Formats: sequence, structure tokens, C-alpha cells
Amino acid sequence: MMISGKTTARLLILATAAALGRAPPAWSDPVSWCDSRASAVEQALNSGRLILLLAGRETCGNCQYMKYTVCELASVRTVLDADYVCWFCPIDTSTEWYAYSGGLGTFTLPLICVIDPGNPLAYLDRTTGIQYESTFLPRLQSHQLTSVPEFLRLYYENGTLRMEHLGLEGCTYRVLSADHPGASWQTNTTATSGTGSTQTNHIPIHGPSGFFKILGYR
Repeated sequence: MMISGKTTARLLILATAAALGRAPPAWSDPVSWCDSRASAVEQALNSGRLILLLAGRETCGNCQYMKYTVCELASVRTVLDADYVCWFCPIDTSTEWYAYSGGLGTFTLPLICVIDPGNPLAYLDRTTGIQYESTFLPRLQSHQLTSVPEFLRLYYENGTLRMEHLGLEGCTYRVLSADHPGASWQTNTTATSGTGSTQTNHIPIHGPSGFFKILGYR
């Protein structure tokens, strides 16, 4: 659509399989784990998903159980594949997990965090030690949207491109943008809280035309 005759804006509302009530395709490979925050953030922004951080050691029994058993359960894997990018951070060779360990002191491995890729140095929730399926699965599901954001319009105001959409109360939304669908998606780092009514996001402009999508979570 043409917006004020200045830019061609294309909107991609990415509905996850979970949000639409459909199971993702069957898998034959194990969960793919990113090995750095930068990689996890890039993949999460590009796919419109959250990040699941598991910080620990490959030699740690608790970490092995979470990574190779709990995260590979069919129920958990369905949610991970739909709405999460997984990142394993080895605590002995990386310091990237420090950002999420403040105030913990001594703790039991693994450190598990859910992270918004638009604010990657903070966590949405945090636990330490093992979580069994009965606790871990509802935790992952608690961040999923129950419906797809409804797009209303794109418009210019004082030279700034803005998006209006309907947001669910208790949910958080970010607008991501890219020059084309195959490019790296970016965020303007501004998140808005759903109010149950119309809300507005500022959109960063990367060129004369662009693609936009909404990342939402609870």
C-alpha cells in the first residue's frame, strides 16, 4: 500500500503455529542451539520469536537433562519450534550469561531465561536448576499470544512512520522492520504494552520501501 506517497510499506503479520492452534511439522533433527547472543538475537528477530537461554556446562547432569531430555520432549519441542530460538551459553568459556545472573550469588545449574530479542540484555523470566515438563512447558506457554495482533494502519505523523494495531491487555508488542523479507530484521527497541484497544508503535525506516512485522508476547 502507498503511505502518503512516500514509501511502499508491506506488513507481515507472522502468526506462529501455536497461536493459530496448529502443530508445526514433524521433526527428525534435535533442537538447534545458537552458540552466542548475537546469533540468537539475529535469528529471533528474523523469525519473530523469543529466546530461550540455557547457561551451563555440557558435563553438567542437570544441563544435559534440560537440553537433551526436557527440551526434546514432544510437548516442549512443539512450543520451542513455534515460538523460541534456543541459545546454549557455556559458562566456562563465555561471559555472556553474566548479564542474566545479577543477584543470584551461588546457584544451581543450569541458568534458564526467556529473553525478548529487542531487549537482549534483560530477561522476561529466570530460574536455576532443573525444571520438569509439568513446570517447564507451562512456563514456555505463558509467554505465547492467544491470538494474532490485528493490524489497523500505517501512517506518517510529523515525519515519523507509525503503525496502529490492536493489542491484548497484558501483552507486549514490538514492530520489526527490514528492507526485504530475506534481510536482517531490526527493531526500534521501543516496546508497547497491550491495553485491549488500539495502540501505536514507532517504526524505523531502512529505505524507500520496507517490510514490517509485529513481535508479541505475554
